[in-house]
Amino acid sequence: MVVSRLFLSFLAIAGCAFVRAADGDTIFSNHCPPCHGLDGKGRTPAGKKIGAKDLSESRVPDENIAQEIAEGVKDKKGAVRMPSFKSKLTPDEIAALV
Repeated sequence: MVVSRLFLSFLAIAGCAFVRAADGDTIFSNHCPPCHGLDGKGRTPAGKKIGAKDLSESRVPDENIAQEIAEGVKDKKGAVRMPSFKSKLTPDEIAALV
């Protein structure tokens, strides 16, 4: 009985992680491909124009990624390189995207 409950708990946690990943994939495909491409490499015309990051090679800590998604990214002159998504995505959606 204890083993069954433990196994069911594991499945519930694993299922939540899978749902979160699936939600992140959906959020990415709904908002990010124009600049980052479906593969995340940033090789789209818009991505090349603004210097979009290759997300497949990112070494940025998750905390910084979440902040960049929420607040956006500007270059040294103050020009927007990536728009803010805090008005378009909830904190949970940003976390799933990260």
